Amino acid sequence: MAALIIAILFWILGMAVLCASFYLTKEMRQAGDHLIVEAEHEKGKDDSASIAMAIEASFLKRIPSYMIHMVTGTIGATLIALGFVALAFYVH
Repeated sequence: MAALIIAILFWILGMAVLCASFYLTKEMRQAGDHLIVEAEHEKGKDDSASIAMAIEASFLKRIPSYMIHMVTGTIGATLIALGFVALAFYVH
């Protein structure tokens, strides 16, 4: 019975990771936009902080969304496959 519960938990966790890619992409874009606004706000006060924030924002905006989807897809598919392995122990 424990193997069945573990299999279901792996499947739920795998689906959550697969769905998280869209959330992560949106959050990274919003964080980049927020950093650009903060960099403009800090421009007159602290130039080094403004430059650092602008670099961080451009870095976040340059990460392609397909890379995030590929990484989370691979991790999610692996977790789902591990759920099937756990299910094999339940059936056996």
